[in-house]
Formats: sequence, C-alpha cells, structure tokens
Amino acid sequence: MNKKYNIIYADPAWDFGDRLRSSKKLDNGKMHFRELDLHYKTMKTSEICALPVKEIVADDAVLFMWTTDAHLPDALQVINDWGFKYKTIAFIWNKKTNKGNQVCFMGKWTMKGSEICLLATKGKAHGLIKSHKVRQLVEAERDIHSRKPDEVRKRIVELLGDLPKVELFCRTPKDGWDVWGNEVVSDVVL
Repeated sequence: MNKKYNIIYADPAWDFGDRLRSSKKLDNGKMHFRELDLHYKTMKTSEICALPVKEIVADDAVLFMWTTDAHLPDALQVINDWGFKYKTIAFIWNKKTNKGNQVCFMGKWTMKGSEICLLATKGKAHGLIKSHKVRQLVEAERDIHSRKPDEVRKRIVELLGDLPKVELFCRTPKDGWDVWGNEVVSDVVL
C-alpha cells in the first residue's frame, strides 16, 4: 500500500505540440514555429490524467501543479481526473535573469516571462493551512529549462506545514520531499 500525501507538488511534462513560437525571426522578419528541445520526454494530457495519483493522496490534500497558459484547459482536466477541485493560482513565477532583468521568450501571442502554479484541493484541505501570509508572486532567477525555484517549495511548507509531501515529475530531489519521476529514484510507484 502506498504512503498517503497531504501535499502533492507536480510539474507535469506537458506536450507542447505546436503551442510554442520561437522568439527568433526568419530572414523575412516573421516569427516561426519550432520544436522545443526539452531534454526530457513529454506526455500527452491523457497520459498525465491516467496516472494513478488518487492512490497516493490523503483524504485532505492540496495539489500544487505547474502549467503554462497554453495548457490551462489540460491542467484543469488533470486536476479533476486526479480527484481534486481547482481553487486558485497558488504562485506566479516571474522569471528573472542572473542580472535581475525580466526574462521574455517564446509565445504565440505575447512573449512569456512567467509561469503559473495552480492550487487544487481534496477533502477538508482548508484545515491544513498554517499561515495566511504566503505571497503568490515569486520573483526568482531562471535556471535550467523547467527547473522551478526552491522558493516555491519553501512557501508550500510555510503555507501548510511539514506534512507528508511528494513531488511528481521531479528532476532534482529535495530534503524532506518524497519524489516520483523518470530522472530520479522514485519513492512511490505510479
């Protein structure tokens, strides 16, 4: 029997398909589409939805899930299929360079410089809150592709306390967090 977690922190390996436009222009001055070299395997939304996450979730739990604006409908579907109800945007990561400048890069409509982390709940999760002073906006330096700032994990623990927690789609394990992913030795089986 799998351990049950009150905190699920997920950064799904979303498949972008044609959802990205390069910030580089062709010789004719037009923006172009290009395949994203992610350096990791992506998953279709149906594959993410099919993960048996429900088996590791405690009766009262909070899901923090990273998504892009292009994946919002997919993220809401995953939230529902994993047994959670969407509540709010937990965090907005305003990406900065190592010199403190705003990062702006690919996007079909506008140049992107931030990512969002959705918050969803299961059961009586509101009773898990330990602090009402956790801020939504995270301004942090961008690291390697897809690596999220450690500040977010700290804020999750500040918000909910040191409850059983797991990071799904983990790329770099952190002390105090169980992990699951194809780049780590997983603590759980999905």
